[in-house]
Amino acid sequence: MLKALQELHQAGIDTVLFMSPIFPYITDWKAIIEETKDYVHEYWFENLNLRGSYKQAILQYIDSHYSKWSNAYRSIYIQNDEAYWEQLTTELEEYCSRESIKYKNYFYHEKLVKEKHRGR
Repeated sequence: MLKALQELHQAGIDTVLFMSPIFPYITDWKAIIEETKDYVHEYWFENLNLRGSYKQAILQYIDSHYSKWSNAYRSIYIQNDEAYWEQLTTELEEYCSRESIKYKNYFYHEKLVKEKHRGR
């Protein structure tokens, strides 16, 4: 995929890297940007959304492979604590502004969709 982005960029085609899903505390978004910023025109960020039957599967995976984050994931996904996403939003805004990186944040797209449907 990265080779395709490079080739598109070299051909003069604007490229977007959609970083999704961002796993809290695991996805190294800064490293991804640093690796790709020379050939990506815009970044889109989306958080890990856990719904339905796979919610428990993902939480179990975190317990098994990233146990140091188990409590944080339960806070985010069971107790609906949005502090992590709010902090990451601030970090993304500051970093992208400082580095002159064009981006879109879709962390709150679920809320936006609900609001859109209420307006119909």
